[in-house]
Amino acid sequence: MLEKNTHGKVVLLIGKVACGKTTYARQMQEQERAIFLSLDELQLDIFGESPTREQLDSTYSGCFEHQKRLAIKLVKNGLDVYLDWGFWEQSSRHEIRDFFENEGIEAYQYYFDIPLEIRLERNRKRNLGNDNHSFKIKEKDVAFFDGFFEEPELNETDRTFTS
Repeated sequence: MLEKNTHGKVVLLIGKVACGKTTYARQMQEQERAIFLSLDELQLDIFGESPTREQLDSTYSGCFEHQKRLAIKLVKNGLDVYLDWGFWEQSSRHEIRDFFENEGIEAYQYYFDIPLEIRLERNRKRNLGNDNHSFKIKEKDVAFFDGFFEEPELNETDRTFTS
């Protein structure tokens, strides 16, 4: 009997604060045989809704490595995995895509190119909501964080979402 390839895929969700990565990942989790992994959600589960910068920084690497290993297990068990990690730096996108491809796992990059005005409105709604699995981000900090984001090159992404 031939063994059917039942592996899932990994999708890297790329985008700035409040561009819709988490919302999209949650939708895919409900609609497909998929799960999403979020570093923000994991750290908020561990430390509660107001972690210190020291707590976040000291556990980031361990949380990242844990979710990478978990993603491999999930994909090899037939699930698609949506990585809600932001991927703000081009080098981190290349590094993680290469990591999964070296593990024999298909990796795709979806970019959420959403205008600032829309993101600011989404961020306001998120801050007013009850979601304990997302950071509350001050409006002035959205632009600050945008300064760290490296726009993907034209050939870097497999799919782009706009407003």
